[in-house]
Amino acid sequence: MTKVAFSISMSLDGFVTAGNQTREEPLAKNGEFLHEWFFHSGAEGYAYVQRLTSNVGSVICGRKCCDDSIPYWDENGPTGPLKLPLFVVTHRPLFASPSNGIYHAAETIPDAVKQAKSAARGKDVSLMGGADVFRQALAGEFVDEIELHIGPVHFGTGTRLFDTLPNQIKLEPTCMLDTPLARHIAYRVVE
Repeated sequence: MTKVAFSISMSLDGFVTAGNQTREEPLAKNGEFLHEWFFHSGAEGYAYVQRLTSNVGSVICGRKCCDDSIPYWDENGPTGPLKLPLFVVTHRPLFASPSNGIYHAAETIPDAVKQAKSAARGKDVSLMGGADVFRQALAGEFVDEIELHIGPVHFGTGTRLFDTLPNQIKLEPTCMLDTPLARHIAYRVVE
């Protein structure tokens, strides 16, 4: 069964970006440190990344995440050579997309989840940034798993992940792993 897994890096104090974001620094000053674990965690970290991504068939993100990340992605989107379809939750037209069919617009979270599950062809859907899309998906009960990658940094200000959650949510821990640049904790949503 296809599941929707939300995966995000955050600071020890619960921020997914540092404060004072700019167009040049969408995660704000030193915010990129949150993603260092993905690229520089050695053999154990690499094996963990492989486990995270091996059964993903499509991806969902919010418009801000997409707009902020486009300068770092190529025409293949966030999954690079895997060329997995990306569904961007937005009410505005997407930028001119290459003809390879990677980028797709979806007006709502339910629409994005429906399209992404279909495109995943039995594999899982990865729900990535940002905090607002996560909160909407969680409120709509579309999230099956939450994967947090907690970096050893304290931002003090920025975009909080868990602000304004709609109700109480019960989680069951499924995995915990320490790598040099992050503690990875995965939960299954049970209620």
